[in-house]
Amino acid sequence: FRAPRHAASCEFGVMRRGRALLLLLTACAGLSMQSRWAFTPIWQSHAARSRSKIVRSAVDDCTTLAGLDEAIKDTAAGSPNVLVVGFSTTWCGPCKLMDPKVKELSEIFSEKAKFLKVMGDKAGTEGIQIMKREGVRTVPLYQIYKDGEKVSSVSGADAEALTRNIEEHTGMTAS
Repeated sequence: FRAPRHAASCEFGVMRRGRALLLLLTACAGLSMQSRWAFTPIWQSHAARSRSKIVRSAVDDCTTLAGLDEAIKDTAAGSPNVLVVGFSTTWCGPCKLMDPKVKELSEIFSEKAKFLKVMGDKAGTEGIQIMKREGVRTVPLYQIYKDGEKVSSVSGADAEALTRNIEEHTGMTAS
């Protein structure tokens, strides 16, 4: 069976939409299309492979109340004496937009501040109990602790305000 010549344009339209959908799905999944059928994770793309040093995120997951309490207590005892706790959920779009900026800030301020992330709806964690105890009513929310005390809070996806607050409490600039 051979399709009529005019059917090719219809198939091409379907292929174009299918390719667009495929590109969208691969982008959402964190993949890049290296060739027509070969997919590689973005972190293994050519640019990433050419770097000799892999930078790891300095944002640690906080899954228990005791872990958060210990991290706050540690700020009173030694260096770093600043703690930034980010509260998020898996479904929060603005939280996902802030993640790369928070990761960047954690690398910039790695000598002066520790960064934790609390996921409120992640299975197997005490995230919801932590958020209730800390009075979190909106996400993203970033609480800053210094010397064992909460000194600041930034609500919403405001990277500039978060940067300013971290700079103020660490005594250094991000630039």
